[in-house]
Amino acid sequence: MPTKIFISYSHEDKPIAKLVAEALRELGYEVFWDVKIPTGTTFDTYIYKELKGSNAVIVLWSKYSIHSDYVKEEADYAKTKSILVPLNVDGTHLPFGFSRLQATDISGWHGDARDLRWERVANSIEAILNEGATHPPDESQPQPPPRPVSGPPGQRRQVSVAAVMAAILVLTVLVGLALGLAVHFAGAA
Repeated sequence: MPTKIFISYSHEDKPIAKLVAEALRELGYEVFWDVKIPTGTTFDTYIYKELKGSNAVIVLWSKYSIHSDYVKEEADYAKTKSILVPLNVDGTHLPFGFSRLQATDISGWHGDARDLRWERVANSIEAILNEGATHPPDESQPQPPPRPVSGPPGQRRQVSVAAVMAAILVLTVLVGLALGLAVHFAGAA
């Protein structure tokens, strides 16, 4: 199966998305960007299927895409899966939740594959793919059964300690009440 790269971008950034797609194809990757959505297809379902099937996700951050809920959602998915390659196309400050990630600034890049910035992008993709090769997600294999409700052993011990502490507290209160009542009735007699 060929390596698939998903490009997330705002439609105002279509020219740079096209350059990125062409450069990725030159590197031998299968590229998905939303110009390939078949007519009559449910947009969000198709996009999500392609996103889930991608090995890496390039997000083109710009003054336009930082306001796109779709781009942020796709970027968040990729970030969670550790397959995000953030590119800054115009020097815009990245949105909340992504500003701590190192992004390659490709402002003014015109598609030259020998550009050091593009080499950095290609190296980032390869690093993600190599990491994925050492820990391949295999969703076709059966998943282990869910853990019991009580949780893992360490958690069960914590719950047991909490239960013991609560029982001691309740017993202390009950003993105190019993002693208080005993003293009260002894003094009354």
